[in-house]
Amino acid sequence: MSASKLRPVRSIFRSLLAHDAPDQLAAGFALGMVLGLVPKGNLIAVSLLVLLFSLRVNVGMGLLAAFVFSWVGPVLDPFADKLGSYVLTAPTMQPTYAKLFQLPLGPWFEFDNTIVVGSLLIGLYASYPVFWCADLVCRRFQADAIAPSRAGSCGVDDPLGRRAA
Repeated sequence: MSASKLRPVRSIFRSLLAHDAPDQLAAGFALGMVLGLVPKGNLIAVSLLVLLFSLRVNVGMGLLAAFVFSWVGPVLDPFADKLGSYVLTAPTMQPTYAKLFQLPLGPWFEFDNTIVVGSLLIGLYASYPVFWCADLVCRRFQADAIAPSRAGSCGVDDPLGRRAA
């Protein structure tokens, strides 16, 4: 009974993990995490979405991570607000912010919003460790998911590497 309920979940994970390399899956997850943490409705989020669709990463994994981390982002907003306020009030960065806002699309990036800047910094800071953890998990799941399909119908591997029909 429970196996039939888990079958759709297993098929989704197999389709996500089946054809891409583990580093592509992990990169998609890390980029989706950054996209999910950044508040939507600004040019940063749109740029990250374009980057997700432009790079050679697993888009499904990226969109799944963006969906999950969109629910985690509001929990981090108080910390992101303090971090963004600290970064935006740094005296050495004021000329850079002034030049950024003078650009034609500068105000649409919403770098004056403390939560946007703080969430972007949290996402960028966490993307490297998340990439490596996701890479390890994807390698583990791909090894488990692909291993049974490589065996022949009688449970013996074909020495020439052919798949059973």
